[in-house]
Amino acid sequence: MYSPSLTLRLTAIFTLIVALACGGISLILYSALRSELVWRDDQTLINRAAQLRQLLEGGAHPDSLPLYFNRMVDTRQDILSIGSQHQQNVSINHTGVALPEMSPIPVSTPPGEQQIHRWIGADNIEASALSLQARSEEGPIVITLARVARERAIMLERYRQQSILVSLAAILLCAALSPLLIRRGLRAIGRLSQAMAETGSDRLTHTVPLQAMPKELLPLGEALNTMRQRLSTDFIRLTQFADDLAHEIRTPINVLLGQNQVALGHARSTEEYQALLEGNIEELEALSRLTENILFLARATHHNIRLNKETFLLHDALETLIDFLEPVAEEREMVIELHANGHLTADKMLFQRAMTNLLVNAIRYAPGHGAIAVSTLHRGDVTEIEVANAGDALAEPEKVFERFWRGDNVRHTAGSGLGLSLVSAIAALHGGSAYYRHEDGGNIFGVRLVSCSSRVDTSTASSAKTRAATL
Repeated sequence: MYSPSLTLRLTAIFTLIVALACGGISLILYSALRSELVWRDDQTLINRAAQLRQLLEGGAHPDSLPLYFNRMVDTRQDILSIGSQHQQNVSINHTGVALPEMSPIPVSTPPGEQQIHRWIGADNIEASALSLQARSEEGPIVITLARVARERAIMLERYRQQSILVSLAAILLCAALSPLLIRRGLRAIGRLSQAMAETGSDRLTHTVPLQAMPKELLPLGEALNTMRQRLSTDFIRLTQFADDLAHEIRTPINVLLGQNQVALGHARSTEEYQALLEGNIEELEALSRLTENILFLARATHHNIRLNKETFLLHDALETLIDFLEPVAEEREMVIELHANGHLTADKMLFQRAMTNLLVNAIRYAPGHGAIAVSTLHRGDVTEIEVANAGDALAEPEKVFERFWRGDNVRHTAGSGLGLSLVSAIAALHGGSAYYRHEDGGNIFGVRLVSCSSRVDTSTASSAKTRAATL
């Protein structure tokens, strides 16, 4: 299907606008000129009739009026008729137009535009006439003046022709110059298109210059720069993710490869092969968990996970997790304190998974012989669950919830660096967010979830429940 170019469309629009403007202006000017010429002819006719009446009333003989008439008029288009009611004394008519029957204006009535009689002649030429009564020494006289608008018609015809020629010249000039001016104006779009075509992984940090860009294209240029910035950030994250993923997978693969090579070095007993297989299974389970976590994060990023929401007691759900993790805390002589109340509407399994990651993170990296506080806070439809433990502030808090990120002091400990990323993804699935802050010498990790039923229930245990583990 043919689609005309933008230049052709704009040229057609500009040409149409110029054509309409020229036609409208020409029509308005023509109407104004015609009205002015008609008004002048009417005033001339009225003034001449009044002068002739005054001459007759001043004692002039009707036969002498043609002398005055020939001096003040053009006999090629003006008509004069003077006569009594029963006899015509003077008649000057070289136009070939017959005067129609008209009622004369009484002597006491001054001539005006309302008394002018108008008609169209046989040759389609406009004509106007004025008939009035006057007193003379010979008795009442009827004066009839008329004008055939031949010169006016010729002038208007010339004006129409010249207007049409000027309008056509303006339209043709617009049609010829518009493409050149439009192409010049569209150069900015061409430069912007070229900048977009040059977008590549090595040029994502290069912004499009907006100084010389037209005002109309500034939003598009700003959007392109924003898109490049986002692509650059995502590309850096993707590259870092690939590097971290390769590093995390390489370690268990190298372990499996080394163990198998050593085992095959010489014959071994059944017990040794069994121990080797158990070690391989542990490494493979770690790889399986890593793969599942990565898959979950990918699906969560695209909101491709269905939430099975239900309403449950926060205190009971958190207490179950603490009971499950209590043996791990006992190994480091940690105390877990629970301050929770109210209900929450969310996917319970995902909620428990997120809170497990926060608790394991606190148990694993907090200083030993300390306390871990789990608390809840309700603000309208928003519920905040926080896990606090003593410790120094993190060096890069903005990277806490990035995939595979691990602090310098925990790089040689167990874990893949996906735990807090899973917490953030689960919170985002519920329309909330994960956050971190350092306050009063302690690290606080929390999730902020939106729940339609996050209300405080005074029937649940509001007192702190302390799980103390002593050796």
